[in-house]
Amino acid sequence: MTPALRNRLLTQIAAVIRKNKTFFLSGHRKPDGDTVASELAMASLLKRMGKKVEIWNSEPVPESLKFLSGARAIRSSHKINTHFDVAVIFECVDSDRMGNVIDLKTQARTVINIDHHIHFGDFGHINMVDVKASSNSEQLVYLFEKLKMKITADEANALYAGVTADTGRFQHSNTTAETFRIAAKLVESGAQPHIISERIFTTRSRAALKLLGWSLTNLKTTPDNRIAFLGITKNDFKRMKATSDDLEETVNYGLQIPTVLISILARESNQGVKVSLRSRRGVDVCKIAMGFGGGGHKYASGCKLPGSLKGAMQKLLSAARSRV
Repeated sequence: MTPALRNRLLTQIAAVIRKNKTFFLSGHRKPDGDTVASELAMASLLKRMGKKVEIWNSEPVPESLKFLSGARAIRSSHKINTHFDVAVIFECVDSDRMGNVIDLKTQARTVINIDHHIHFGDFGHINMVDVKASSNSEQLVYLFEKLKMKITADEANALYAGVTADTGRFQHSNTTAETFRIAAKLVESGAQPHIISERIFTTRSRAALKLLGWSLTNLKTTPDNRIAFLGITKNDFKRMKATSDDLEETVNYGLQIPTVLISILARESNQGVKVSLRSRRGVDVCKIAMGFGGGGHKYASGCKLPGSLKGAMQKLLSAARSRV
């Protein structure tokens, strides 16, 4: 995205914010660090401007993110009936990815779509999509600047959490010089990197540690050692008294094997087999995910498959082998 295009979109968003009163905020199913951070920072900004704001996701906020100011007030529902002046949707290719919590065509007069994924949709009246941005949190810093609103310490903590979550603590390929400049601004505004890192990356429940140990023991690789894969059943979760939230970062461990280019984590759920994909060295797992109706980034994507865990894994391995 060019600076000129960004400025034009920010001008449009600022105008919408100034002339409207009620706002609905939401993001993708299974909200992650960047989604929750964006919602919290945007809600705080809007409230400081005298707006009425509601945050609704189709699924609850993960426990690891509830330390962020305001996170425990975020509500979850499969459907609400309220009407709003404006809906701001983060990181969604379409309303289905958002979980259809509201009908964007009938329950919001204006829809603002903010995204940074390679696989995106232009479903909003305003679509601020920058595939070169590290995160939505990075993009929101420009909105604060456009509105001439100083970032508070709580907002800075949220946005810094979003940036670090989507860059994997500044280790992923989406980390740029601009990302570090944004991070510096957030620290200057009161963000506490040590607290955020501890709460998001280095704090795990006993069940999560047990699940991680089991996962590493049961991790498999293909004969050529280019693909690492792990399947987790509902019974596995039950035995270890763990939940899907306890899998945070687990998929990344497969890439620690020097020869592995793709890591696959598939888990049984009541809604089918949910899949996380990670890769490196030019291998595009977003194309694999898109083949199964999912999406994401080049090196980090996800999707959902119907049927059994075994059948899903066979399909995933076949698709992954075609990429390496």
